Amino acid sequence: MGMRMKASFNILTQPWIPALELDGTTREVGVLEALEQAHTFRGIQDASPMAEYSVYRFLIVFLMDMLRPEDEEALDDLLAEGRFDADTIHCYVDQCRREGVAFDLFDPVHPFLQTGYRKDWDREPKPVSTLDYSVPNGNNHIHFEHKREEPAYTPGRALRMMLTAQIFCTAAVQGYPSNVNGAPPWFTLIQGQTLFQTLVFGMIGTDRTDLPFDQPPVLWRNFDDVVPKEKVIRTSWLFGMLFPARRIHLIPDETGETVSGVYLSQGMNYEVTESWTDPHVTYRYNKNGRFNWKPSEEETIWRNLSDTIDTSGKRAPQIVAQYEKLDGTGPFLSLVLYGVQTNQARYMKVQRHDLQIPKKLLGNELALRFIQRYIDQAERLGWALDKTLTQEEIPEESRLQAKQRYYAICEQNLWNQFEALIQPGFEYDTKWSSAAGLQCKAAADCVDWTLRQLTLRGKSMLRVMKQQKILGKEIAAIKKGMRA
Repeated sequence: MGMRMKASFNILTQPWIPALELDGTTREVGVLEALEQAHTFRGIQDASPMAEYSVYRFLIVFLMDMLRPEDEEALDDLLAEGRFDADTIHCYVDQCRREGVAFDLFDPVHPFLQTGYRKDWDREPKPVSTLDYSVPNGNNHIHFEHKREEPAYTPGRALRMMLTAQIFCTAAVQGYPSNVNGAPPWFTLIQGQTLFQTLVFGMIGTDRTDLPFDQPPVLWRNFDDVVPKEKVIRTSWLFGMLFPARRIHLIPDETGETVSGVYLSQGMNYEVTESWTDPHVTYRYNKNGRFNWKPSEEETIWRNLSDTIDTSGKRAPQIVAQYEKLDGTGPFLSLVLYGVQTNQARYMKVQRHDLQIPKKLLGNELALRFIQRYIDQAERLGWALDKTLTQEEIPEESRLQAKQRYYAICEQNLWNQFEALIQPGFEYDTKWSSAAGLQCKAAADCVDWTLRQLTLRGKSMLRVMKQQKILGKEIAAIKKGMRA
């Protein structure tokens, strides 16, 4: 009999990061190539938006632990260099190895980014596809990729799914603990021209962290046990960014070429999410305090735009507030938002949105006031439109189509305002009257459009016409305010 091979997968050199080349093709690379050649790649691209963001987040945390930029000036210097220094990367890797870090996914003692196997905690192995929120498992429906699932994953895919399972885990359901953000919020990244720029834009100066930076240290340099359901009320920035709310231990075949099973169980439980400020997350405030912005079925991206760019009010993600102060970053802010709508343990809808916003809008109080007023009024008119069309003669599908049509027009009109909002001689009242008039027209037109699709006669038509007064009163009040 020959010698039994020990499964091994070196995350530094073996391919698992889906890097997008400048010519539009994608190939998988290891961590070292991804970072050393980051200036030659366009970015990360994965079929799953959740996996795509999770890989970005991992690389950003890796760089933050390695570089520890003190402030915006340090990040400006890094941007000016135009690439990550290979010697610095290798020195960091050597330092980690001296501490006992194994960059091997299947290391028998410290498998990378995983918990060591404990028979008292890790009971029944599960299919590795359990980690993949984009395929049906238990409560999950197929909601992003529609395909038959393979019985095993490559180590690279298993690693991407493992990151996703931690970062996008649901909050405190079915006995499973919560991570630092509770249910998954909208995560925001600033898209640079290259992977290098996107990663630098995703870091923040250590002077912006309001928690200890590395006590406890980042997950792969932390050799403490991940105790099931252990209550945590305060963490460090590095540990929190990849917080182990799940115990995960991959089970490879003997060669390490495939992974078919996983031990997946309860991890640590972060109890006070209000004490955590995620640098990639937008925050909102109401009478009950601060909460992070999460995907919902009703609310579209543009209807939260004012919070996302409100850098002075500390609602915008920290990386957006920081971008405002970085040198040589161009006139536009290219945002990518990643989110998944959840319902307790179920994953309903995965989304990825690209936004292009003039940099001069950041912290511009007059523009922010205009945008928020526009959004508030659009929602009031949307409510009136909905009430007008909520009656038995009108099919629900027709009502929903009218709302979608109305909000799509409002969104497009808002984007069209941006150029004027950043001009020095911006006339608020004149511009507002024009924008408000367009909103009123859009609401009335969408109701008329819906009714033209239907064949209503007699009493049905009279009831519908009577209900139209709801929208008419709202429009009249708006126009009265415009004249005042």
